[in-house]
Amino acid sequence: MNKKISFASVLLAGTFALMSCEKDTDSNPVLIQGDQPVSFTLNAPEYAQLPVMLGGTDSLTLTWSQPQLTAEGAPLGQSGSMGLSYYVQVSKDGNFTKTFDQALAEVTDEEGNYTGTPTGHDYMQLVTSYSACKGTLDLDELNTVLNKLYLYDKDAPLPASDLYARVLAVMTKGDTSTKTLAQSNVVKMTLIPSKWIDVMAVPAKESYLWMPGNGNGWNHGVAPVLTSADGVVYAGYAYMDGEFKFTPVADWSAEYNNGDFTTVSDNIDLGDQGGGNINFTGEPGMYYFTVDLDTKTVNATAVTWSVIGAFNDWAGDEVMTYDTSNHCLSVDVNFAEDTQWKFRRDAGWDVNLGAKGDIEPSTDMEGLVANGKNFVGTAGAHTIQLFLERPAQDGIHAVIK
Repeated sequence: MNKKISFASVLLAGTFALMSCEKDTDSNPVLIQGDQPVSFTLNAPEYAQLPVMLGGTDSLTLTWSQPQLTAEGAPLGQSGSMGLSYYVQVSKDGNFTKTFDQALAEVTDEEGNYTGTPTGHDYMQLVTSYSACKGTLDLDELNTVLNKLYLYDKDAPLPASDLYARVLAVMTKGDTSTKTLAQSNVVKMTLIPSKWIDVMAVPAKESYLWMPGNGNGWNHGVAPVLTSADGVVYAGYAYMDGEFKFTPVADWSAEYNNGDFTTVSDNIDLGDQGGGNINFTGEPGMYYFTVDLDTKTVNATAVTWSVIGAFNDWAGDEVMTYDTSNHCLSVDVNFAEDTQWKFRRDAGWDVNLGAKGDIEPSTDMEGLVANGKNFVGTAGAHTIQLFLERPAQDGIHAVIK
């Protein structure tokens, strides 16, 4: 029997907004929501008019109105004592009656083996949550969702498939409890999967790709590390400055060089550099990499990271620069008083990092997570370091001095 599978998703930035909401400044709003969630509007995107090929588009974004949750119509945001997050659910028929995980549990024995094929499922909730009234959908996750909902035949052409989306506004209290306060209308879109996935396959152990190169002195000990949950698609951050290679281990006993790939982004050159090196032609800086060993594809997207918080009214960005000595992003800040703050990418909230756990504000800077809790810093001058490249698989973490 097969074992259960897990997938890693790649989060890409790129949004357009039709309607937006403001950040909450009320620390103790009074809810008017009763036993049933209130309604709000999910906008029908332009791309919903025609089938969209997931393999041929850069990004898909949803936008929605702000639900009225308080008597004064004030927003209920994450900076208050009760945090509000938005989640997207997608269904193949618009009924939202049984999730894929529920159906899978019905055909899974106590040892985790499958005793049959899941049936009767019609919806899933996407992993990413959003703090604003817009969200960029992860295309790889959408492809996986389509495969799970429709269980495509491997040998048949992948069809255009309907997907019905709705958004939930969920309140997280001071502990781990949650409550759905609002629910949007349903919007239909039609998507064409990018590839077939065996959703009943045995998952591979998390694996890594090291990226020794000019940017790190060709030293595996400090080289960036990309991660994968399936041993095929890898993703992660890397500081780039010239030639590099990939290795599946932290030494030179095996490697992926310029002859192992066929499709790359414009800032990568697979020409003969000598020794099989891959030439990075973009400007030195931090990049987000995705590597697909099946399709022999490498993509690198330039990114900026910054610190934002109450010290600049959550309206500015202290841009971080790369510290080549410590192999991290760094910035100097001065807090006039004890203040809350976070990391965010490309001066937007689609990709942001905060503290894990339920305590906010937090001083825990180990194992940072997407859309995590605000940090708190004491008054005074500080140097903040962000370690994105996972040296020695330490995980994304930060230090404040």
